[in-house]
Amino acid sequence: MPLFVVATPIGNLEEASPRMRKILAEADLVLCEDTRRSRTLFSALDIPTPKLVSCHAHNELERVRDVLERLDREELVALISDAGMPGVSDPGGHVVAAAHQHGSEVHVVSGPSSVTAAIAVSGFPGTPFHFLGFPPRKPGALRKMLVDASALPGILVFLESGRRVGKVVEMLAEVMPDREAVIGRELTKRYEEVIRGPVISLPTTEQRGEVVMVVGPGQAAEESIQDVGPDLKAIAGALAARWGCKKRDAYNQLLALESERKSE
Repeated sequence: MPLFVVATPIGNLEEASPRMRKILAEADLVLCEDTRRSRTLFSALDIPTPKLVSCHAHNELERVRDVLERLDREELVALISDAGMPGVSDPGGHVVAAAHQHGSEVHVVSGPSSVTAAIAVSGFPGTPFHFLGFPPRKPGALRKMLVDASALPGILVFLESGRRVGKVVEMLAEVMPDREAVIGRELTKRYEEVIRGPVISLPTTEQRGEVVMVVGPGQAAEESIQDVGPDLKAIAGALAARWGCKKRDAYNQLLALESERKSE
């Protein structure tokens, strides 16, 4: 039997396809991020609960051997995440890669995707797009990621929690103030909300639920060391933002370089 990679609803249970229900009902084993959430899903969809085994970021590699042994025994193994498609900013990639390397077939049961859903409702040109996953939490690393991403053609898509999305919006307003963006919150769920506008006008307050952000196309951010002038502290700040390191570390490196030049 092949390994089945199965998409599950991202919010609205009516998105569950007949094929998804069939595969999950017939599975001998279902790998899932959180067995408690998956039991709730199976119960809500009236699917007989098979043997569930957790497969998350901290134990995925440990599950590989058991999965391969079961595939060799012709058991039906399904891989799901808490919502959406496994392996797309969710666990599952290691298991799928191991199955391929083992010579097992891998089939997909397609379904809901928060990424394509957000692109569809954004109104921006859908191609090309770049999926960036979850952005870094530290301000310096976040700025560097956004500066680098601004040079990519097309639109940018990333995920964030409602609690932290305001910080991302604030940084976007600094790095790409000329662009428009969309905040898609709780897509397909009861309190779904889609907000589009210039990044400088988007809300920066804490929100409830999960968010997908789509940033429209535009010019690359014009941030370079040459723009900050001769002051070492300013240069250190620019380096820290570009490299995602502490400003103090960058400043100390600059002092060391300047000392070397003076001693030559």
